[in-house]
Formats: sequence, structure tokens, C-alpha cells
Amino acid sequence: MGENLRICVIKLSALGDCCLFLPAFNAIRRTFLAAEITWVIAPLEYRLLEGLSGVNFVIYDKKSGLKGAITLRKTLKNYLNGAKFDYLLMPQESLRASVLSLFVPAKIRVGYDKDRAKDFQRFFCNAQIATRREPHLVENALDFAIALAKLEDKPLKEPTQIEWNLPIPQDERENAAKFAAQIGRYFIVSPIANAVRFNWRNWTAEGYAQAIDYAAEKYGLTPVITGVGSERENETITEISAILQSKIIDLNGKTSLKFLLALIEKAEFVIAPDSGPGHFAAALGTPAIALLACADPRRAAPFQKPSYCVDRYEEALLKFAGKKLNEVKFGARARDPKAMREITPTDVTQMIDRAMSDVIFKRNH
Repeated sequence: MGENLRICVIKLSALGDCCLFLPAFNAIRRTFLAAEITWVIAPLEYRLLEGLSGVNFVIYDKKSGLKGAITLRKTLKNYLNGAKFDYLLMPQESLRASVLSLFVPAKIRVGYDKDRAKDFQRFFCNAQIATRREPHLVENALDFAIALAKLEDKPLKEPTQIEWNLPIPQDERENAAKFAAQIGRYFIVSPIANAVRFNWRNWTAEGYAQAIDYAAEKYGLTPVITGVGSERENETITEISAILQSKIIDLNGKTSLKFLLALIEKAEFVIAPDSGPGHFAAALGTPAIALLACADPRRAAPFQKPSYCVDRYEEALLKFAGKKLNEVKFGARARDPKAMREITPTDVTQMIDRAMSDVIFKRNH
């Protein structure tokens, strides 16, 4: 089709998933310099990625339903002057995203291979990415860049390069620098992952309190707690605070996404369950101490080397599902409300020591 491609991506949510698509987006950007790329995205996720260069964002509010989908189609038709996108990439395999794809005029619709496609996505696509054995979520996304390059019979430029480029405004970096100047060196705890049915991803208040006190006392760091201000987060932070010996700075519900990114960028490390902030930290080069017992870390851990993931997935599988790792489908979850209790405070404090050892080494060299 040539260099001047028109490419559309439907990746509505969630925050962490949109962050994880960035290496694929940047691989496409490197390879097809003259391409026009449009990204259909949800409002909250747009606030995370606003300012990303080389892309035209079109916001679709999932609450707007059919009316919003019709408006989206009109917007895209006007943008295309009645033409079609050369490619529509569909890295979000939800039925909602697949139905929305029908409102996007495109010649070739690229979805997941048969092993990864869900919710009947294969019926909405006329091209698929190649099969890959046991991919991480970043590799899931990169397969769309690889498939696009193959369809265009063009080698993917620097295929092993992982490039994030999370956009952070300079004024937010300056605000974070002022914040750090006031409180000194700090670490971030984002204790709560969004509720998902039969997906218990959150650790205990007691565990967080012990880990926070350990880092504050041993390394002289200020604990900063962040979140979106949900009722569940407020309750959990209240529980943690009641146990803590250390004084915390509670920024739950008090930061914009851009300021949160700037804070994470300057933090010594981040502690979080299987949620967005851990992926943000990895993308920004900050040690991400991710707490995973329900989720398979081979698929869902922050994409970072060295890894600081606290992994109790195999133990949780065996205890709550009676299965060994080789007896379950790759990426299967250990679905039990008690699964995250397999992670002990000692597991986390040991990972804090490892992360701080690396941080101190880098600072001194």
C-alpha cells in the first residue's frame, strides 16, 4: 500500500493496558515514518497519553453506547474525506471494542490469532497476528507492529527496541521536583487495583503497613500513597494508617495522571499490585515492586529488567486451584480472595532491599 499509510488503533482502556501498547506504537512509528496514525481511546486513558507525538487521538466514551459509536463514525469519515483506513489494529479483544470496530471504515482489520482472540473477535477481522507461545502483554502488543510490517512487506525497524515515551509535561516535572525538595527522597505505594469480577488482586493493609515502615525506617524514605480516590482506596488507606508507625503523605485522589507520572519518575521505587502504576514505573525506569499472586507474572508483571516482581503465583495456583504451573493454561488466574495472602511482608521487604541496592549503585556510579 506504500509508505503513506492510514492506520487506526482501537485501544480504549485500561490505563495500564494503554501504557503497555506504547512499545508497539513506537515500533510502528519508527518503521512507517510517513504514516498517519489515529488512536481511538477512552477519556481517562487519553489523559494519560495526551501529548504523545505522531498520533491523532479520537476519544470515545464507553458510556455513550451506540450514539457515541455513530458520532465516532462521522468523525472518522470527515477526517478521511470519505476514504478508508488502510489498516485497523485491534489489540483490545473485548466484544465492546470489536462491535465499535464496525463503525471504523478500514480495508484490513487485524486482530489476535486464534489462540489469543476472545469474545468472537475473529468474526470482526480479516487478518490476524502470528501465533506466539506464552507472550507477555507487551509482546502481545508488539505482535501487531510485526503483523503490520509483514503485511506491508517491510522489515520492522529495530524490532527488539522497547521504547515507551510516556508523555510528561515539563511543568509537571517541575512540580514533582518542588515536591521532592520539600519532602526529600520518597517511594510510592499505590495499594489498590480496580475491582474486576473474580479477580482478587489486592494485598493486605497489614502487609502494606509493615513494608512501608520498613522502607521508611531503614532507608529514611518518605512514604507517599496514591490512588484515584475511590471509596475502596480510602478505606484501605485508613486501615493502613491505623497500623503504621511512619508518617505518610496521602495523595489519594489528589493528583492528575500527569503529575502522578512525574512523581513516579522521581520516586525511589513503586509498590503496587497488578495495576497501572507498576507499569508506569517500569516505563519510566523506576523500580516497580509489583505484587502478583492471582496474575501470571510471565504475562502481566511490569516489563522491566531487572525485575522486582514479588511472585507468589505458583504457590497460589497450587493452594487454591490444586494445579501446578504446567497444568494450567498460560495466563490463567489463581482465582481466590485469599490468594494475595501468599505474599508475605518479608517477600516485599527483601524486594525493597534489592531495588534500593540497585538505586544506590546507580546513584553512586
